[in-house]
Amino acid sequence: MSLLQSPASGMLAARKDPETGHRIRVRMAWLASVLVIGALAFYGLSYYLLPLEERPYSDKYSILRPSGTIGLKLGILGTVLFCIIFLYALRKAIPWLGRIGTARHWMDFHVIAGVSAPILIAFHASFKFRGIAGVAFWIMLAVALSGIIGRYLYAQIPRSMSAAELSQKDLKASEEELTDALSGQSIYSLEQLRRVLDVPSAEHIRRIGPLLALGTMAALDLKLPLQIAALRRKASGLGGTILSVGGLFSISNPEVERVVRLVRQKASLSRRMVFLAHTQRVFHLWHVIHRPFSYAFAVLAILHIVVVMGLGFGGLGAR
Repeated sequence: MSLLQSPASGMLAARKDPETGHRIRVRMAWLASVLVIGALAFYGLSYYLLPLEERPYSDKYSILRPSGTIGLKLGILGTVLFCIIFLYALRKAIPWLGRIGTARHWMDFHVIAGVSAPILIAFHASFKFRGIAGVAFWIMLAVALSGIIGRYLYAQIPRSMSAAELSQKDLKASEEELTDALSGQSIYSLEQLRRVLDVPSAEHIRRIGPLLALGTMAALDLKLPLQIAALRRKASGLGGTILSVGGLFSISNPEVERVVRLVRQKASLSRRMVFLAHTQRVFHLWHVIHRPFSYAFAVLAILHIVVVMGLGFGGLGAR
């Protein structure tokens, strides 16, 4: 099927339907995470801002200290998220887990758990990072930050519907289809489109090296929404610009939105093609770095839990 068919077509809609449930679950998981963290910050701000020596005199001390009513539950919740994080790796070794969802589905929840867990653990520790627990937290934070980078790299590697990597020939064919579709529009001049669609040459990317190349790719990705907004503003009046918040959101002109969608697809695909070799190389290197940190955190987290169980939760919340 052509990449250029209308999103309203029945076949394309059928293809997207299986993803609808997953997208809803991901959004609900992010919403739940934001609400829980926001509620903790709102309720506990006055306590967490107190100096350590004054906290025992707060009426929230017995609730929010690490061994308190809420503090202890946050530690348990952080442990549950920690287990979810490692399910992503275990699914490759456990057959029945591997049959549930796709790798990308697992990756989405892996990222949600990886981002939420360090924040919840920080609340559990009352933002005191000492001893084994402190070392484990900083390693976990490093794992979470590297995980965000890894998720970005993973998204930059184009994949087919069967999850196999697309060949350069397939990518080129898809790019040519998008180019043909854009050549038939009359809303924007070639110069206006060129400002959005221009990418560095493959030779330039090879010359600057992988890390600088990935920094350039990230900068282009951050710039793209602003360029798309500028295209919308050029094709809409003052009212449309205001309603679309400066072009950041869709406008009521379906033809403009069709062209904008094609421009976004072509810009994204062209950039991925140019940066693909570096992206794959750094992604494989990222695995080498990310996994040892993850295992180190697992060992320290288990050690911390064993110590806590041995102390009967009594030695955690002295302040």
